[in-house]
Amino acid sequence: MADLHKSNLASRNEDGVLVVTFTTRDIQDEKVAEAILHDLLAILDQTGARKLVIDFQNIKYISSVAFRPLLGVRRKLHELGGRLMLCGLSKVIGDVFYTTKLVSTDGSFNAPFELETDVAAAVARLKTEAGA
Repeated sequence: MADLHKSNLASRNEDGVLVVTFTTRDIQDEKVAEAILHDLLAILDQTGARKLVIDFQNIKYISSVAFRPLLGVRRKLHELGGRLMLCGLSKVIGDVFYTTKLVSTDGSFNAPFELETDVAAAVARLKTEAGA
């Protein structure tokens, strides 16, 4: 499958899992968040993917507006019986997710997002875990 390039995103298929990487360096205003949500939903519709990895390796700063498109995509995948995995979070970006309880490292609470260190680990987990 050819890469689908959007203004803030690049995507590719890796072993049957859709991998989306941010091409922008920050997500801090409503227009960017809205564009990301639109682009993510369009990519899901175009590809029919049910397993999605979102790679944050290029993101240096996010504000709370970044959560809306992520939660929207998670909801759509959940409705379709799919899964979303986040990866590539720097310490700074990871701290935002941990502080807001959107991810849990120890499973002590039910967080909305699953997390892996990098794309390879996220793809492997989505491919091998039961119910994935």
